Amino acid sequence: MNIKSYLLFLLFSLFFFQGKAQDSASNLRISLLTCGPGQDLYSGFGHSGVRIIENNDERRDIVYNYGTFDFGDPDFYWKFTRGKLLYYVNKESFRDFIGIYQYEGRSVYEQVLNLNAQQAVQIKNFLDSNAREENKNYNYDFNYDNCSTRILDIFKTSFGPAFVPGLATRSDSISFRDRTDYYLRNNHWTLFGISLLLSTPVDQKMSNEQSMFLPDYLMAGFANAELNGQPFVAQTIEILPNKIDFRDAPNTVKMTFWLFAIAVFLLSFSIKYGDKMIYFDTFFFLIIGLLGCFMLFMWFGTDHQSCRYNRNILWALPSHLIFAIFIPRKAAWLQQYAQIALGILLFALVWNLFAAQVYVAELTPIILLLLWRLNHYRKNRHNHNPYEQFRKFFSSFR
Repeated sequence: MNIKSYLLFLLFSLFFFQGKAQDSASNLRISLLTCGPGQDLYSGFGHSGVRIIENNDERRDIVYNYGTFDFGDPDFYWKFTRGKLLYYVNKESFRDFIGIYQYEGRSVYEQVLNLNAQQAVQIKNFLDSNAREENKNYNYDFNYDNCSTRILDIFKTSFGPAFVPGLATRSDSISFRDRTDYYLRNNHWTLFGISLLLSTPVDQKMSNEQSMFLPDYLMAGFANAELNGQPFVAQTIEILPNKIDFRDAPNTVKMTFWLFAIAVFLLSFSIKYGDKMIYFDTFFFLIIGLLGCFMLFMWFGTDHQSCRYNRNILWALPSHLIFAIFIPRKAAWLQQYAQIALGILLFALVWNLFAAQVYVAELTPIILLLLWRLNHYRKNRHNHNPYEQFRKFFSSFR
């Protein structure tokens, strides 16, 4: 082979393999999957995933799922409570991914992204790198680092300023708590428990991009996003329709607490049960004190950013736990304690008018019970030496 023929052969090979590489890249179809909310807590906010179809001989159809965790971890609940449970990105077949949503009757929408061959390869390489064993884990945070925020970050990191997310909501128009309340509007007991633990950070107004921690809002942000000045979404497809009935349910938390408060009030004036209120007070303040201890733990003992600076601790004083223990012993210092605790509670109610943290309306009957029972102990003095009461109490353990 002469030199001329050799150069022609190299040139032909270069174009051949380059063409093959371009064909392979152009066969990538990348899309955002948005799954509608379900009826259980874990599914109540929906879900997001990235789907990649490779139109090659193998016809691979893979979903990259950032919402995966190891439920079989023996320390699962302890890690979850402390905010130390690791989530990871998982590669699974589209058939396996879609099966659960089809079974639960949840909607699934697909937004096919308007990417050229080079951009598609760039995203696939990014996802494959994330899915490696050494890179796949991350510290989950519901509001700031989850299955939706991770997907938004993929495109912001890969394309930089060329990628401009669209408008999902006007910045500073709604808070994190507003959206949490909306998605859990029918799970009243769950919403009540979460509302007690979530504090000032979730009452801050969200920016447009922060709102995309929710899959529905990420979908809305992608719908009118741009990449290099061009529409980011080429096509939107409804894969599965929603079959779940989300009609509003009665607020059983509010009804239960009001009925409870009215029943306690009526029984306290009964001749038969009036002298038994000491048992109710012991139980009532014991539960409130334990709740305050748990709030304190969520503030200082966990990594949950949204549980810090919880104003609810001003009515759920952890010291109520000690107060409850000494109620049956009729310690003299109970009056002074009740007076101080009542003052703190009144201060908290006034502060509520100006505080950033939103007041949980379902608490109203519980707060009224607290005001009533603390005022009862504030007015009733027991003629006992408080130091003698402490001495007798601790000597009982010897």
